[in-house]
Amino acid sequence: MKLNKKAGILSMLIFAGAACPAVFAEQVPQRSVLSGVVTSVVEENAVVKEGQVIVTVDSLVGPVPAARADADGVVQKVLVVKGQRIDKQQAVAVIDTNKN
Repeated sequence: MKLNKKAGILSMLIFAGAACPAVFAEQVPQRSVLSGVVTSVVEENAVVKEGQVIVTVDSLVGPVPAARADADGVVQKVLVVKGQRIDKQQAVAVIDTNKN
């Protein structure tokens, strides 16, 4: 009985961690939601707020947001450069959520 209770608690903790990774993670990779050629990208060490545009790509109507910050923090690494072609779901930056 005690083992089942501990397993249940452990399962809930694992599920909670999977449901909100930004709460537990220090470094959160930011992924593009679009493919295209990068027209602008945030600089390393920039302070960002959740929802802030961090990468734009070129489109028929001009630059459009390809990645937004998933959490408040500081951009620790930028993984793409202006003019680079990126794919959907590609990691474009890493935000440190403990430095905000």
